[in-house]
Amino acid sequence: MDELDALFARAKTDAMQPSDALMARVMADAEAHQPRALPRAVSPPNRGFFAGLAALFGGAGALAGVGSAALAGLFIGFVQPTEIGAMVGFASASTIDQVELIPDMTTLLAGE
Repeated sequence: MDELDALFARAKTDAMQPSDALMARVMADAEAHQPRALPRAVSPPNRGFFAGLAALFGGAGALAGVGSAALAGLFIGFVQPTEIGAMVGFASASTIDQVELIPDMTTLLAGE
């Protein structure tokens, strides 16, 4: 065991220094792996108000779809084709009993 202790003691006192060539290679390798600044991204051109508004709603296609649905709703609401009037008349021809979904306080207190 004394031989091992002597070996460790000698290893503590003899500090090994790396050679200059090794340190130069390590530093060159470290510099090669350093992150580099990326080239500055080109900012998109300044869009107009309506292009920004279209982008807010999901693009020109989505805005066209919403606009088409709005125009179709306005058309159906103002023109009221006869087929739609017939369907509304058919649905409202039957008697509908009144259903109270939210009763008032007197009904709750009476226990009905």
